[in-house]
Amino acid sequence: MYEEISGLDVKFPEGATQQQKADVLLQALKQTTLAAKIKREVKDEIIKSKYNNAGLGTGLPKLMEDMGCTVRLTNCIQELRGMGERGRAETSSSALPLPSVPELEEPLDSVAGLRKGWRNHVGEQLRRYSREHSLPFVQPRTQRTEAARHARDITLTQDSRMYDAEREELARAAEAAKGKDDANAHNDALLRMADSKAAQILTASALLKHLSDAPLKNHTSAATRITGWGMIGLEPNSPTLDELCRTYSEFEPHHRHFGVDDTRDRFVEDRTRQLNAVLKRGSIQELRGFMKCGVPMAMRRTVWKTLLNPFAASDHTTKDKREAYLHLLQHDVLKVELLVDDVIRMDLRECSNDDKYFVFDDTLEKVLLPLVHDAYCRPYMEAAMAPFAGLDSKGTDVLNAYPPSGIIPFEGLAALCAPLCFLYTDIVDVFFTFRAMFCKYWVNLQTISTKPESILTLSKLFERVVRAYNPDVVYHCISHNLRPLEVAFPWLFSAFSGYLEVEQVLHLWDRVLAYDSLHILPILAAAIFLWRGRSILQCESAQEIRSLFTDFSKIQVIPLLQFFLFA
Repeated sequence: MYEEISGLDVKFPEGATQQQKADVLLQALKQTTLAAKIKREVKDEIIKSKYNNAGLGTGLPKLMEDMGCTVRLTNCIQELRGMGERGRAETSSSALPLPSVPELEEPLDSVAGLRKGWRNHVGEQLRRYSREHSLPFVQPRTQRTEAARHARDITLTQDSRMYDAEREELARAAEAAKGKDDANAHNDALLRMADSKAAQILTASALLKHLSDAPLKNHTSAATRITGWGMIGLEPNSPTLDELCRTYSEFEPHHRHFGVDDTRDRFVEDRTRQLNAVLKRGSIQELRGFMKCGVPMAMRRTVWKTLLNPFAASDHTTKDKREAYLHLLQHDVLKVELLVDDVIRMDLRECSNDDKYFVFDDTLEKVLLPLVHDAYCRPYMEAAMAPFAGLDSKGTDVLNAYPPSGIIPFEGLAALCAPLCFLYTDIVDVFFTFRAMFCKYWVNLQTISTKPESILTLSKLFERVVRAYNPDVVYHCISHNLRPLEVAFPWLFSAFSGYLEVEQVLHLWDRVLAYDSLHILPILAAAIFLWRGRSILQCESAQEIRSLFTDFSKIQVIPLLQFFLFA
């Protein structure tokens, strides 16, 4: 997701020695723009008169270290090495080479079918919206189209208010229902209304329904009637409980954390001083290790920018180039109207209902509209969904990939970006930070795949952890026709933004960046769900169980994770 290494495909041969891996990394490093950039910087430096040819041979390594080139190369090599370790190993060479095996987008036919079915669903939603509003996928933006858009905004706002009023009425009726059957009927009505809203925005409930309806059950289930307790029938590889505890060993209570110990002694001052030293050394690996116990609030914006763009030189032109890039995207938004622009504005209206985020409406619109026009994101989105074609009002294919970024806006996209507005006041910083986080992490929350951090795998990990820690709670939920994942899936889908308080979301995302992994999301989801375990066992309906998870204002992320993993 970094510009300097984007487009590279690093793979280590099967059984590669350390020397072979080093050769692969060296060849990959030579292909990066970072290598060319550092060569140019060093060349510009050594031609200065203060250097002489005699001392360059021995003094060059010291010079590169003083210029910060060494640590930038080290960070790049670490990222390339991670790409190589995660990539599929190629067949090792031999005297009689085997024919190459084509690399499948998804090796399991059942999951490939799920991906195809979800893409068809998304395409149908876009075409339906296009038909209902007589709106082409793409068209030039003119005064006439703007007038039509304002008319649609008024209509959609009225529809949204009507939906909210009906939902509140049904919620009151469900709460007042005395019988279990009545309450469940009203709950089903609420779910049907949520599904109908997916016609406007792609929702977590629509994706979960698609995943759970898929025929991924064990091949003996038809005969044995044993289908498992979870909604995800597939059994992808995921960490065991012991492996999770070892990975997240920094959450053992004897480690001091931001989010728990902020007010104790000189904790903040000491950690701030240590963090400044780490940033000065410039090692991304060391910085990630430090972040596992959190980040001082005042330095979070600097740390996140460093982690998400570790190869950038500290020159004054970088910011100017980024401002110009964003300006070009904003100009494209003013010239071209995409159908998905409407979807973003609908999501912004939903986000504005949150009293924490409504003040950022203008900033979010200036970030998210250019984002869907940004072709930089397309390679990362293609891993989640093959691109669509863009059709104009005459049905002519005018875009090979629609939208240009490949991002089909979904429910909660604005809420996923909104916490960054608390960190950065500059729209340029918000845009590039969110783009980097989306391409590296959040895209996985819409990806149907057997890869380790797709939404399919994360959902299954949640189900495994909850079942292993407290099977009684799981059984009680199922006996009332409610699966735990039905409650927790929206939390995973949104990375908890819009549910937790902003400070707690930022503490959580600190750890996502520190561990470079999304596995902490299902762990926290399981911790929150089982934190209410005793109350769940006393509930007598699905609606009562759901009502236990309507208020997250008291949840403290770090203490809860410490207790859940190591108490």
